[in-house]
Amino acid sequence: GMTAIANGLALHGGFLPYTATFLMFVEYARNAARMAALMKIRQIMVYTHDSIGLGEDGPTHQPVEQMASLRTTPNMSLWRPCDQVESAVAWKYAIERKDGPTALIFSRQNLAQQDRDTAQLANVARGGYVLKDCDGTPELILIATGSEVELAVGAWDKLT
Repeated sequence: GMTAIANGLALHGGFLPYTATFLMFVEYARNAARMAALMKIRQIMVYTHDSIGLGEDGPTHQPVEQMASLRTTPNMSLWRPCDQVESAVAWKYAIERKDGPTALIFSRQNLAQQDRDTAQLANVARGGYVLKDCDGTPELILIATGSEVELAVGAWDKLT
């Protein structure tokens, strides 16, 4: 429905359409989202409620495989910010991108703002960067996106 309509608006021209729904409901938009990516149609797809962090609606509203599917779709750009800074960078990228759709995946729960230095801030736009590091060679590397960044930073704090 709405993703197919957004495709049509984008193809007509003069618009940068965006859609918004729970991440779980990308299942209803799968064909239109895939066509947008394959056709390199410029639009922004906003998906919220990206984890089991808020589970009042139960397993029918808890996305598991949806991000993996979106990430492997050719020409689809996917951002899953962990806080306000990453969200602003993701929106900027999505608005400036000219060669295909961008999926912005947001959490529903409140998340802690992460502390960054100037170099880390400059690297946010690259999509992946080191937020916490150690002296010397690490014994363990924690990789996270979105709401799991806060969990990974908490684990890092306990391990160091």
